[in-house]
Amino acid sequence: MKIDLHGYTIHKAWSHFNTKMTSAALDGIKKCEVVTGQGAIMSEFPVWAHNHPSVKSYMQHIHNPGSFTIYFVKKVDIR
Repeated sequence: MKIDLHGYTIHKAWSHFNTKMTSAALDGIKKCEVVTGQGAIMSEFPVWAHNHPSVKSYMQHIHNPGSFTIYFVKKVDIR
């Protein structure tokens, strides 16, 4: 899964990120690439990822700092 936040305002990017991360985690997806670009969204991104309850960890790509890989917490099956 990949989401691209280019062209979004900060607030719309944050909202889109939260919605997509929650959906991906509920669908059992293990990781996701998020493209932020190298502007203001990239600066805010670590806080967003750290504060989202479904995100276990993230890492910034070395050769493309405007791109991150998100790893999700294991899907909990409630029956």
